[in-house]
Amino acid sequence: MVSAPTTAHDSSMEPAQVIVCASAQNAHAEGVASAVDARDDMSLVASRIVADSAVLDLLRVIPATLPCAIIRVGSRTDPLTKLVGAWQAVRRDLVLLHVDLNVGQDDAALRIERFAVRDTPLDSMLHALHELLAASVPAACVLHFRLHAVASASVPEVAPPAEPQAAGPVLASALEWIHALLLAAVRECRSPISIAATNDVKDNDHWVGFGISATTVLRDMESRGVLQDTRKDPRTTIAANALANLVRHADAPSAARTEALGAISNRLALTALELQLLLLALSPEFDARYQRCMAVLLDDSSRRVGTFGLYAELLGEPVSVMRSLFASGGLTRWRLLQQMPALPNADDSLRADSHLCAWLLGDAYALDADPRLQRLLRAAPWPGFDLLNATDNFRASTLSGDLRSSYGPQCTLFEAESPAYAMALLEHGSRLRGVRPIRVDAQRLIGLESEEVAEAAWRLGRSALLTDRPLLLDVSAPVASDDSRARPLATLLTILAVTGCRYGIVGTETDSLVRLLGAAPFERQVIEQSKAQRVALVRTALERLGAPPDDVSAQFIAANYPLQIDGFDAALKLALHPYQGVTGQPDADDDDDENDDATNMAIAARDRFVAGCKVIAIRSISNLAERIEPGFEIDDVVLPNECAEQLREIVASVRLAPMVLDQWKFRQQLPYGRGTTVLFHGPSGTGKTMAAHGVAKALNMHVLRLDLSRVVSKYIGETEKHCDQVFNDATTSGAAILIDEADALFGKRSEVKDAHDRHANIEVAFLLQRIESFEGLAILTTNLRQNLDAAFLRRLRFIVEFPRPDVQARAAIWRACLPPQAHRVSPTEISELARRIDLTGGHIRQITLRAAFLAASRSSLIEVVDLAAAARSELAKLGMPAVGLGAVIAPARRVA
Repeated sequence: MVSAPTTAHDSSMEPAQVIVCASAQNAHAEGVASAVDARDDMSLVASRIVADSAVLDLLRVIPATLPCAIIRVGSRTDPLTKLVGAWQAVRRDLVLLHVDLNVGQDDAALRIERFAVRDTPLDSMLHALHELLAASVPAACVLHFRLHAVASASVPEVAPPAEPQAAGPVLASALEWIHALLLAAVRECRSPISIAATNDVKDNDHWVGFGISATTVLRDMESRGVLQDTRKDPRTTIAANALANLVRHADAPSAARTEALGAISNRLALTALELQLLLLALSPEFDARYQRCMAVLLDDSSRRVGTFGLYAELLGEPVSVMRSLFASGGLTRWRLLQQMPALPNADDSLRADSHLCAWLLGDAYALDADPRLQRLLRAAPWPGFDLLNATDNFRASTLSGDLRSSYGPQCTLFEAESPAYAMALLEHGSRLRGVRPIRVDAQRLIGLESEEVAEAAWRLGRSALLTDRPLLLDVSAPVASDDSRARPLATLLTILAVTGCRYGIVGTETDSLVRLLGAAPFERQVIEQSKAQRVALVRTALERLGAPPDDVSAQFIAANYPLQIDGFDAALKLALHPYQGVTGQPDADDDDDENDDATNMAIAARDRFVAGCKVIAIRSISNLAERIEPGFEIDDVVLPNECAEQLREIVASVRLAPMVLDQWKFRQQLPYGRGTTVLFHGPSGTGKTMAAHGVAKALNMHVLRLDLSRVVSKYIGETEKHCDQVFNDATTSGAAILIDEADALFGKRSEVKDAHDRHANIEVAFLLQRIESFEGLAILTTNLRQNLDAAFLRRLRFIVEFPRPDVQARAAIWRACLPPQAHRVSPTEISELARRIDLTGGHIRQITLRAAFLAASRSSLIEVVDLAAAARSELAKLGMPAVGLGAVIAPARRVA
């Protein structure tokens, strides 16, 4: 079936570096990546699917000595030839598999390869790839496969059972020593069974249930030290020396010294006596025969686990052994026994820590299952690490590698303005190095007693030393001296320093952490996230949604939704599941032609991502402002052409701000005033608030309308605090601020005559400063421009005047306010209403609404008489005469 040359599997060949890429994220590509990651003969580069644009960077960092392959999942319309040419220019020995889910049997355009495989199962495809790599094909080649179904890429919750592996050299030697020691001890034991075996049984020497007689006790007392002689057994001595050489000898193989049992002995610096006692405590777990040995040695068939006194007697003179164990303290310090943190009484059963035993036998993450650790550990990866691209690989790998290095200070303080980005970077670096970090959440320290924290700290240090996994503490929230986390965190850091393990702390303010560290040495590293990196996160998210972004869109989203990397990750997940509360989704009833249009699908995907960003961003806003989802378009507002053009210029100013400020370097010339501040002024009802909604909707932003009833306070300084909070909410949520009736807050400053005038002037001065430092979109509306402070006008980038509508504009407003299915008013009558009623759009909307209720009360559509009656009431409310309305109603009455 495969035309490629094949060779027998070479077990010594290094795992092939396989890149799985796709033009868009899909389940087929994820299934292929999951299958590659599960194979021992292949290593998935970057531990995830990458975009086509990231492949070149990955190819450059893969060592030339390692076999390399690319599996690309795409369709026949993809520009494969151009991609292959660029990739082969970097790696001439490259093997490319193009997985085409739709390729046809007669598709000759793609048959540029030397090998072709059709309708192949996934396992067979990967086997063919391995055989081709093992054959060392001298030149690059391309294979095409067609797969009708690929398994999902989701990792199963329960891993398949691993193949049983033989014990390593250290564990094998330990088992040999245990076997020799217990064998010699049972042979020399003066128990009823051993006496029966030598036919030296008296009448009262029965051994049913291991009952012991006075004769046996006397013999045991007269032959004091019999069990001590078991250490002199030749087989025991040889096994003990072999074990000591493996765990301590400098010339021992590195594999033996890094084996689990060797790591326990070396990294925890156990004495030979401590290691031997630990092995005896583990022996009942290794072999059921050793349980029976314990029963014989204890003369009790119901006891299958040895006691502390028995183990001490097996290892030497009991008093000396116990004194040495108490003095060294390694077993208690590292919580290696279940009876920790103190050694048990002599007649107490002694068991090894069950989680340590499981780790020793091959469960790589058994130590994390310790309930004393689980209360502090974060099991899930830090979000957003899979949004990082190939350009972050070196930085992430270096940071993670420093935590596992034996050089430099024990503690590393990672100071980051965005802790989520720092943690995602460290998570990504750990995965690049093939390990899973030990994640500690400092928030979980709240409520723990000092003893609980100490227990967890020693076990954390033990886990970090034994597994060689990076230990990371998330202290993203600053810790004050009176914080409820301060004392338990200080205890945790103090004990970690004593353990000698390497660990990193991620926080925003390292000065408070330095105080908690005390005299412990540390290294400080600053992790900064540039604007370009935030844009790259947005671009990666959009690419995974199948919406290749242009630079303007990515920059706009990154600038207007100042989310951290975990926020963008959550927005991406919401966009991938569009019918779970995220607005901006394409309608499920759209036509098939529109859904098949690639451009429309890309726009819909981008809108879903933006909607997800909005949902995440608004979660932290206060209740000082009313959040409004814009419901009007710019074209819904009837305005003169020059006003409409100004509104579109405002939209362009906000959308292109990242390009002008950052790429064109205008930000360096503007220490303040970088935002877009707009004033809409004009008579009431001319569409100022509608226009603000239209601008926000054109930018796909939500609106925070400042609520004066919640913001203004009679207490000095509270109004300024509330206004500042609203501006902060707008900054963190990417919203536009709308301040209706702005003259109430930004009124003219007056001469100071009393304390009230002074504080009023301070309030206005603060608002002028705050709106100048705001970098988003702020829209202010007022009917009384003349009441605004003159200093405020300089801080405005746009001033748009909304004039009273003329006759043509009023006619357009009448038509817009009257739904076609709700009225029987002729165009001529609408024109006559517009000519005779000189009111603004807000009043016209009130008239049409009142007329609608009049018509509904008599179960009829809206007639011109209803509009005339509603107009009279509106004019009367305004104190204006209803002149000329009879000329509008007369034709209707004549028709009736």
